[in-house]
Amino acid sequence: MNEEQLHELIGRMTVKERMVSSDESISWHAYREAEKISDASVFPLLMKIIEDNSQKKQKDIRAAAYFIMGKALLRTFSREACEFLIRQLEKETDRYILSEILDLIEGLKLPEDVDISLIIACTKHDKWDVRHSAIHALGASDTTESKEVLAYFLNQEDENKYNYEIIYANAALGRIGTKEDIPLLEKHMNSRKRDMRDSARFAIQRIIDRERTGKTL
Repeated sequence: MNEEQLHELIGRMTVKERMVSSDESISWHAYREAEKISDASVFPLLMKIIEDNSQKKQKDIRAAAYFIMGKALLRTFSREACEFLIRQLEKETDRYILSEILDLIEGLKLPEDVDISLIIACTKHDKWDVRHSAIHALGASDTTESKEVLAYFLNQEDENKYNYEIIYANAALGRIGTKEDIPLLEKHMNSRKRDMRDSARFAIQRIIDRERTGKTL
């Protein structure tokens, strides 16, 4: 897929439509098409498109390009594209784009030596959706740094204040944790909050199953 074809696809992804069914929606079909891209040659083209459309009013174009990049990385991993995606967390200011980037990162398996400091910084963001997506994204990084941040949230005793942070930290640690991390997950296993309790129990079971089968992240 060349740059012209990518621009055409992004144009369809960002088209303004009246309320229509998914069958009739141009953008819906464009997004389904974008999800199937696996050609590594799109990565440098997408980086260029993102950099060429850096103005605030062009955020829809960047959001579509990030989506294509994130989905393509699931099929054809590129360290350069992955690190570019993470670096953009420092450049973007729109909460919805930041959250979208983090959600895309969450689906990946990051190499252990990839710098996740910008993801960690987003766990302290003042916007809840960015913060929650960042905690989820830590589940893509099986590193000491990631686990330390997750442990911070799981060690919080105020379940009302940190309700969602604890739930998402449970999920992330369930993905990358080992049996040594189970006591940390047990802290909220008997919570009065059902979602918190269930997420802790599911995370523990996920670790147990992974230890038994030998599967990794």
